[in-house]
Amino acid sequence: MTTLTSRAQARRAALAFLACLLPLALAAPARAQDRSIVMASTTSTEQSGLFPHLLPAFTQATGITIKVIAVGTGQALDMARRGDADVVFVHDRAAEDKFVAEGWGLPRRDVMYNDFVLVGPKGDPAGVRGKDIVAALGKLAASPSETFISRGDKSGTNAAELRY
Repeated sequence: MTTLTSRAQARRAALAFLACLLPLALAAPARAQDRSIVMASTTSTEQSGLFPHLLPAFTQATGITIKVIAVGTGQALDMARRGDADVVFVHDRAAEDKFVAEGWGLPRRDVMYNDFVLVGPKGDPAGVRGKDIVAALGKLAASPSETFISRGDKSGTNAAELRY
C-alpha cells in the first residue's frame, strides 16, 4: 500500500471506500441485531490509520458499525468464502478477480494501489538500480549470489512478489 501524500488522494480514497460499502448499507433494511458488518482487510491497510478516519463517517451515515479483522489477502478472501466476512479490503488483483469470477463477490473497486520499492546496499551489487521492479526481482531470482527474503504468507504482497 502506498501512503496517501495529499489531501486530494485522501479524499479520493475516502470516497472510493465509502462507495464500496454503501451498497451494503442500502441492500436491505438491517434488523436491530444486524447493525454491524465484518470487514476482512489486509494488515497493511489496517495499520495505515485509514480506517479510524473513514469508519466513523460510514457509521454516522448508515448506523452500521464495521468490525475490521486484519489478515493477509488470502486469509481475507477465505474468510469471505466461508461467510465470516461481509466485505474484503485486499490488494491482490489476480486473486480478487478470481474471487469475483467464481461468484463469491460483487465486482471489485479500486481504492488504493501498491507500489514496490526494492532497497539494497548503496553499491548495488545486484546491478538492479534504475530498473523496473519486475526486471529487478527477476534478476535477483536468477542470481545465485543474491538473496531475496519474503514473508511467504499468501498475502497480496507475497502473491505479487511471486508473480513478478
